[in-house]
Amino acid sequence: MSEPLKNKRKNKGHDNLIPIKPGVSGNPKGRPKKEFCIPDILRRMSKDKTKLDPEKKITRLEWVCDKAFTQAEGGDPTARAWIADRMEGKAIDRIISRDGDMELIIE
Repeated sequence: MSEPLKNKRKNKGHDNLIPIKPGVSGNPKGRPKKEFCIPDILRRMSKDKTKLDPEKKITRLEWVCDKAFTQAEGGDPTARAWIADRMEGKAIDRIISRDGDMELIIE
């Protein structure tokens, strides 16, 4: 008769693992850097001087904000909302529910 399989089913191939010593990181090099991160790319691009108007020498971010203000002055409600959201922050949605003695407020 063959030997019973004791640990082979429990460990599932993890027999050769070595436990991490106390006080030592299991990932000493840390998490790898992101190669493609859209917010980081946008931040970097926003700092570049634009060639759209060589006389003004403004950054792309300043150019985008200038366009938003120009559109808002022209009556564009989306541009107005965009500016207000960035200057004052978005409005908080508040839901109030009353059930007998209890009051539930979700913000």
